[in-house]
Amino acid sequence: METKTFETKKDYIVKALREKILSGLYQPGVRLKTKDLAHEFGTSEIPVREAINQLSSAGLVEVIPHVGATTTRISSRDLQEIFQIRTELESLATRLSAPQLSSSDLHALENIQAMLEQAVEDGSPPAVLNAMNREFHMYLYRKSGNRRLVAIIDDLWNHAGRYPAPLTGHDDNTAQSLQDHRGILACLQAGDLDGATLLTEQHKQRSFERILSQVRHTELS
Repeated sequence: METKTFETKKDYIVKALREKILSGLYQPGVRLKTKDLAHEFGTSEIPVREAINQLSSAGLVEVIPHVGATTTRISSRDLQEIFQIRTELESLATRLSAPQLSSSDLHALENIQAMLEQAVEDGSPPAVLNAMNREFHMYLYRKSGNRRLVAIIDDLWNHAGRYPAPLTGHDDNTAQSLQDHRGILACLQAGDLDGATLLTEQHKQRSFERILSQVRHTELS
């Protein structure tokens, strides 16, 4: 007999606010007013307060007594921890995925890369470029067959809306990222597992070091 899972008002609010924070729709430092949120979600203030407390425990919201709740600012130290984990896990995912790729999988990756390069050429906005960049990598990682590994990477990537995007358009950094993708693809097509893994690690390290530098500069300004 199938067991149905019921979502409480608090759970629904937690999920909705979490998505808005992680996507960057709610920027760091945004005030979360209980009364306004209760009106938005059509509830009393009780489940809103419960949701805010849960998000506070998760480190996404800071509750200041007698002041209220605000979305937390992600620090360079937070990012460094996230990036260290992501680099290791994404390199592992590439290593596990490479032997599992079929010719149709390689063709799909080629198509995603071609569409990404065309989007850059067309001057598409960063949000579009970074969504396509994520799809390129996640398509590859999903072929690892390790659902838990993919879920962890996907969850860590969900924080991307809280820090500067790696692809911005016609600049050297975007060009380097596209070149990295082409190198990873070439290794995968050649069956070079070690090469694909190493290039993924280097690709992630370059992107993350650049983002960390931007965040540290902001912290000092």
